[in-house]
Amino acid sequence: MPTPHFLHRQTSSSSHRTLSGFIAQTISRTASPDSKAQILSAARPIEEETLPKYSPQTFYSAKIGEKLNDRYEVVAKLGYGMTATVWLAKDLHASAGKGARKYVTIKINVNTLTEDFLKGRREIAQTLMQTNSRHPGYTHVRFMLDTFKIKSKYGDHLCIVYDVLREPIDECQEKFPQGLFNSDRLRKLLPALLRGLDYMHSECHVVHTDLKPDNIMMGLGDDPNGVLDKFVAHQHAHPPPRKAPDSHDGHIVYKSSSDLLLVGDDDKGKSITDAALASAKITDIGLAEFGNRGPQHKPIQSNAFTCPEVLLGAGWSYPADIWNLGVMMWDIVETQGLFDHINTAPGKYHANEHLALMICLLGQPPKELLDRGLKTSNYFNYDREKEEYVFKSQKLVDKWFMDVNWDNAVHRMQGANKESFIDFAKKMICWLPEQRWTAAQLLEHPWLSSQPGSVTCTCQDFEQASRVISEGRKADTGMERQRSSTANSVASSAQYTDAEDYFSANKQNGLETPPRQGISQRSTNTSIMSVEALKSNLPSLVVTPSK
Repeated sequence: MPTPHFLHRQTSSSSHRTLSGFIAQTISRTASPDSKAQILSAARPIEEETLPKYSPQTFYSAKIGEKLNDRYEVVAKLGYGMTATVWLAKDLHASAGKGARKYVTIKINVNTLTEDFLKGRREIAQTLMQTNSRHPGYTHVRFMLDTFKIKSKYGDHLCIVYDVLREPIDECQEKFPQGLFNSDRLRKLLPALLRGLDYMHSECHVVHTDLKPDNIMMGLGDDPNGVLDKFVAHQHAHPPPRKAPDSHDGHIVYKSSSDLLLVGDDDKGKSITDAALASAKITDIGLAEFGNRGPQHKPIQSNAFTCPEVLLGAGWSYPADIWNLGVMMWDIVETQGLFDHINTAPGKYHANEHLALMICLLGQPPKELLDRGLKTSNYFNYDREKEEYVFKSQKLVDKWFMDVNWDNAVHRMQGANKESFIDFAKKMICWLPEQRWTAAQLLEHPWLSSQPGSVTCTCQDFEQASRVISEGRKADTGMERQRSSTANSVASSAQYTDAEDYFSANKQNGLETPPRQGISQRSTNTSIMSVEALKSNLPSLVVTPSK
């Protein structure tokens, strides 16, 4: 289902409270909308009003200052989605101790969404919340803190209470050049996710089934209450714009205030601190399943993240999440997802193309995996004489074989850093689920503990480097790439972490950063995507791994 605004995904952690309150509660309506707020035109739809199936009779009209369930005071609207609005609220029952949670996120669902929505989710939520709060991964999984119902003129609305978190990884990436993290930031992020997965898998026996960048959310750092106190004070001083109350039933629609850190659009990634990365959490457990109840065969995972055992119907369990995490790394640090090429047209997905790319990358799938696949015959013929499987779409493999490989898949790392990263990825992305490393094992991989991969670039002429990039683009359109002449004087010397930072520095000096490109373009002209290419095209540019 589409997600118009990230904040409706907010979920929660670090609580021992049980899910409770599945009975309608009374609410306080004593507060009135802030008179200082800008009043927006009633004729122009905003926020949830723009959704195709929006109705004021189904969405709850929360108001700033309103008390929900005699406990939560609504402070600000954070976002909206197809079936809910999301609000920041102050927990009036919070303890006064240092570090106690003062604020929560409340997702107020439409009245057409009943308690049946939570059936099957309660047991998993209880398990995640109560199993082992001392496990290092406990604080890296977000789950429900509380649930209750509130009444409106048109029916009951199920409310779900979560911890407050920042935006998901995919929105954090937009703050950086090319919309990507570099490998050092990924290296700081992954331990949090691996600890969270280790808790889910080894302690709770739960498979997430839907890991992707928009299901990983950033933490608020070391002082979340301090951050939110500042945000709330800003909200009081500068109330967000809103519609006037509807003359019929008093319904109000507010504009969302999602910038919890008040950093603005010129943030440039400065708010993505080590503490924020280290406090990231796995969210959205709505599709999670128990993994200790025998092999599962029902479809899971988003298209590009689908693991081979799911495609083949060979039964899946915890290793499906490990495959997901491995593939997801490309969406965080690379200009192209590892298997994005499968989407040949908007909204189109072809499993045979996906398998063809896997074969190019991993080699032929093991017979033992194909033997147990309930859907193997959809993609493979069996040669009884040779006792081997033959891929029905082998022409695709022949077409892509030279382009799709590990080396071509990684452009923004170099040297030993690249080699170690590929080895790390191979521990997650392999055919047999039982051969994938567990989350606990991956935490011990050398790549996570190594120093940031850096290269030393001595550019004798930034303008000359710019011409190399421009000529590389021309080669993509069939024009012959010209080789630049060598400059004699040294214009600058600098040290950069990964190719991203090199191109970022160039951009600040008037050079253009290469855009995202598809696999076919990128694999035939990888030179414009890496520092190594500049080395080969610009003899006077010396690129060597840092010691």
